[in-house]
This record gives sequence, C-alpha cells and structure tokens, in this order.
Amino acid sequence: MKNKIKNEKFSEDIDKSAKELLKARKEKTSFWRYAYIIGVGGWLFVIPIVGGAYLGRYIDKKIEAGISWTITFIIIGIAIGIYNIWYFYMKESER
Repeated sequence: MKNKIKNEKFSEDIDKSAKELLKARKEKTSFWRYAYIIGVGGWLFVIPIVGGAYLGRYIDKKIEAGISWTITFIIIGIAIGIYNIWYFYMKESER
C-alpha cells in the first residue's frame, strides 16, 4: 500500500513537471520572434514618414510653396508611424 502511494505521488510529480516544461517551451520567445517584431515595427514607422515626405514634396513643387508642406506631412507621418507602432505592439501583446 505504501509503495502504491509513492508511485502515485511520483507519477503526479512527473506529470506536473512535464506540464510546466511544455508551458515554458510554448512561452519561450525566440530570436526570430524579436527580429520579426522589431522589423515590422520599423517598417510601420518609416513608411508613413517617407510617404509624407514624398507627398509633401509633390505638393510643394505643384504650388511652389518652399518646403512647408513637406515638413507638415513628415510630422503627420511621424504621428501616424507612432500610432501604427503602438497599435501593432498592443495587438502582439494580446497573443
């Protein structure tokens, strides 16, 4: 009887350890996951800024206004880029 209780306790301990190990492996984030998050975050930030710069430069050339529209659209692009990064990281943290 005593031996049977020891075997059950041992089996429960092994089962618990195996579950903890599987959970740790699932939660483990790899280098490639971090590279993906940083890479996508970079593109989400840079594309609106570059797009704003091109759009602003185009408008400045059309109406011959110096660089005022370029600067305006770069600032708008920065704001959109910050929002994009925030939104992306909030969605990723839910996963």
